[in-house]
Amino acid sequence: MKKKWYRNGMVKTVAAVVGIASLTAAAAGGASAAGIMSMGVNPLDRGSYLESRSFENSMYSNTYEVLHALSYAQFLYPEQGGENIDLGEILQNRNPTEEKLTGLSYKLSDLKKWAEIDDWNTMTNDILICVKPNGSPEYMYYDEFEKKILDGELEFLAPSSDAVSYEENTEYAEDYMPLEPEASGTAGVDELSKQGILACLKNHDYAAYEYYGEEQYYLDSNVGILNSGVLGVGDKDGEMVYRNVINEESDYQIAEAFPPAGADSILDILNEEPQWEGKLNQAFMALTDALDQIRIAKTSEKMLKQHYAEGKTNLSYLLVTDPGKPGEKIMSNAEAGDYEKIIKEVEDGKDPYVILGTAPEDGRSNLTFAGDKTASGLQHLAEDLTGSMGLSLWQHMVENVGLNDQNKKFVFAAWVDKDFPVQDLMAKDSENYEKYSKWLMPSMILFAVGALLFLICLIILTAGAGRNNEEETVQLNFFDRWYTEIGACAIAALWGVPFTLILGLGIDVADSVEKLKYIVLFVAALGAWTAIWFFTGWLSLVRRIKGKTLWKNSILRKIWKLIVRICRKLWRMFRDFINFFAENTVSRVKTALIFTAFCFLQFLLCAFVFSGLAEMLFILAALDLLGLIYFLKKARGRELILDGLQRITDGELQYKIPLDKLTGEQRKMADYINRIGEGLDAAVEKSLKDERMKTELITNVSHDIKTPLTSIINYVDLLKRENPQDPKIQGYLSILEEKSQRLKTLTEDVVEASKASTGNISLEMADLNFVELIHQVIGEFEERFQEKNLSIMVHFDQEEAIICADGRRLWRVLENVFGNVAKYAMENTRVYAELRVNRKKVIFSLKNISAQPLNISADELTERFIRGDVSRNTEGSGLGLSIAKSLTELQGGEFKLYLDGDLFKVTIVFAVKEKADEQKNQEA
Repeated sequence: MKKKWYRNGMVKTVAAVVGIASLTAAAAGGASAAGIMSMGVNPLDRGSYLESRSFENSMYSNTYEVLHALSYAQFLYPEQGGENIDLGEILQNRNPTEEKLTGLSYKLSDLKKWAEIDDWNTMTNDILICVKPNGSPEYMYYDEFEKKILDGELEFLAPSSDAVSYEENTEYAEDYMPLEPEASGTAGVDELSKQGILACLKNHDYAAYEYYGEEQYYLDSNVGILNSGVLGVGDKDGEMVYRNVINEESDYQIAEAFPPAGADSILDILNEEPQWEGKLNQAFMALTDALDQIRIAKTSEKMLKQHYAEGKTNLSYLLVTDPGKPGEKIMSNAEAGDYEKIIKEVEDGKDPYVILGTAPEDGRSNLTFAGDKTASGLQHLAEDLTGSMGLSLWQHMVENVGLNDQNKKFVFAAWVDKDFPVQDLMAKDSENYEKYSKWLMPSMILFAVGALLFLICLIILTAGAGRNNEEETVQLNFFDRWYTEIGACAIAALWGVPFTLILGLGIDVADSVEKLKYIVLFVAALGAWTAIWFFTGWLSLVRRIKGKTLWKNSILRKIWKLIVRICRKLWRMFRDFINFFAENTVSRVKTALIFTAFCFLQFLLCAFVFSGLAEMLFILAALDLLGLIYFLKKARGRELILDGLQRITDGELQYKIPLDKLTGEQRKMADYINRIGEGLDAAVEKSLKDERMKTELITNVSHDIKTPLTSIINYVDLLKRENPQDPKIQGYLSILEEKSQRLKTLTEDVVEASKASTGNISLEMADLNFVELIHQVIGEFEERFQEKNLSIMVHFDQEEAIICADGRRLWRVLENVFGNVAKYAMENTRVYAELRVNRKKVIFSLKNISAQPLNISADELTERFIRGDVSRNTEGSGLGLSIAKSLTELQGGEFKLYLDGDLFKVTIVFAVKEKADEQKNQEA
């Protein structure tokens, strides 16, 4: 395999270290560059601070702030003789297309005091609109209206007995009378009625209900008192004064703190001045705007005094409105004097300045930038005053502050002391520029180089991730085997620890802007931390993609597979359901029809009951009772069938399910089951007959073979007594004797196996000591075990275990088991014999290691003629274990085999005699 340099472990280690270091450097450089540029330093700046774009931006922003504040502050200084604020003029400024309204104004001093109140704009809903008979409105505060009603100056008018209602006559009826019980004769309204209507007006709900006494009063704010059942408001004589009174909701009505000029209330002006008729909301809107402008103007004036007063800033400004006219106004933070002389001194001086006028051509400036004569808009101001970027920029600033919207000429000048004697923001910017501007370009280069190196290292690590030069397969580490989503969340959580600490501890990086080096170190540390966890997450992602485990180890994939399995299962259930009914068997169709009819009748009868036909309840109960009887009858039939199946399964093949108690399909099913029982009985009887015939055949054949075999054995014995001297003859006789004895043993085993399997053996059951019998068998086989170097390990937890068994047959069982060990156990191994008494059972187990592989099951070993030695190189008939199992079961015991590889284990279980247990308890 050709080696690739980027898969080398050393190369990947160096790339990871360099990548982390480069991202750290890039973060430090970026933070340094961003911090320096946040101080106003421009990467393209050259030369001193006064020649930089940073100074241009600073001067522009300060000038804009001053002009904006001056524009608002002028509202506090009206023209000569104008100590009042005309609300009509404010409305016209809001919408110049409307005609100017006059007659409503406030004293400026009152508005200033009003604006200083904390809750100056508290809303009020106490203004009522009283509609006169001619349709014109009259405004009145609720308290005044209530006083007039309660004093009897005004009365609510109710219709007389022959009056037309409000709904029937939109022109309003002329038949009125005071709303009193004696006069109305039909309304029955007393003093509580007045209070109910007044409460509705006071609450000002769109749809208000009030209870007074037993009456309920409803008032719609759009209709007024007419909804309360009255036809208007009249005087003491019953003459209508107002045909309706409405408390209309408004977002502009504020509580009056000061009255307007020449009136006690703003409502007086609205009621008396024809121009203001019906303009309640407009008047309060103009009043709110005036108060808001005064608050802004006072805030602007305060800002100018705090930040731009003489001696507090290096920026000097001069604003002259209507220069050379009687209304000339000068606003400046410089020494007072002739403004033209001041501007001349500014132009002749060396301080940077900007002068703006009403016309664009009046603008001029001496601002320049070293090394760049065309890029700056201010440079265009000095060289080309027609259509330049700088002119449009500063002219746009003038338009924003609104100086040219007041139809007045103005001159504005702003200049900066180039020595920065005052420590303001511009002086600080100058200091920062001189201190940090030289580091801006190196910081940007460091950022670019670090980012480039990080990208190169990332490419190298990505190419070599998961593979090395020794193996082509993708190598996944412990983290790569995590679920994809859990791994991603873990990386994100660990990466976000520093940011969580910053938020949790309340660290504000903005508080340390002046400590740039600490910020750079902090950001560099975050860069290193980010690089570590980015590489960890990214390279894990790459290895997962290369190893094709990204989606395989995804939780979403498992969820998707679960959803697919559920959908498939539901689809199979639906398909089976469809197939179930698609067969259209008579039983299913019949059951479905009966159930449908039953549900339909239930629904129909329930509908009748709920509709009021109570007698249908008895029919419904009868239907339910019939359904219960039907299902109980079916349940009884199922119980009979299940009972019959259980009895037949338990061996009662002659049992018959009674058919007289069954009907329909259950009767037919029971009949089939009875026939199955008869067939099983016949099959069992035939099987037993065949088994008996086979046993008799084996017995007869064995008996027929036994007779000549006995003769052969006898003649062999006679020949041996002749003492032939020929060695060949002696060898032949030995082989003949051995094989004839083996054939005799096989014949006896076949007969005994046949009798044992059919139970055709007489047992002589007696109490015997199982432990003692096992010891005797062990002694019998001791020599045979020694011949194969087998060591027997005996462990009996009881010295005596009395069981009920046939001693001769049980000896045969143990002989067969131990003989099996002697024949097939591996030489030079141990044989374990263990006996323990567990509750009322004695359990004997014998374990050994087989010399031949056991490639068959335990059940097969207990079948006839089956041997563990498949090649049959050893002696044996394959009947020993089968005979042992049959004899054990005939005596009431259990015979079990267990195979685990070459381990062979026999377990024999018998019940312990209760008398023996009692004797043990007495001895204890």
